[in-house]
Amino acid sequence: MRVLELFQAGVAGLRRQISGMNAAANQVLVESTQPSTPDRVSISEDAKQAAATGTSQTSGIEGAMVDLRVSKYLAIANIKVLETGNDVTKELEKLIK
Repeated sequence: MRVLELFQAGVAGLRRQISGMNAAANQVLVESTQPSTPDRVSISEDAKQAAATGTSQTSGIEGAMVDLRVSKYLAIANIKVLETGNDVTKELEKLIK
């Protein structure tokens, strides 16, 4: 992978996660203004499948908060990719000099 592709992948991933965070935060806001219902926990087959595959079609404030947290950590991972690209670029510059 070339360094430019590394930066492009990091930026694209970061943009996706920021978009995901915005969507999840919006859902938290919408769900938090809805009237509450009694707490009940049941795990649907779709939820089990989403957990197994890493995909999420969550609903409710709880799901939105989880999506927000997942997006946060994925954004951090993309920032680490960018930092690694920066480190590689600096080392390449040293080698060229």
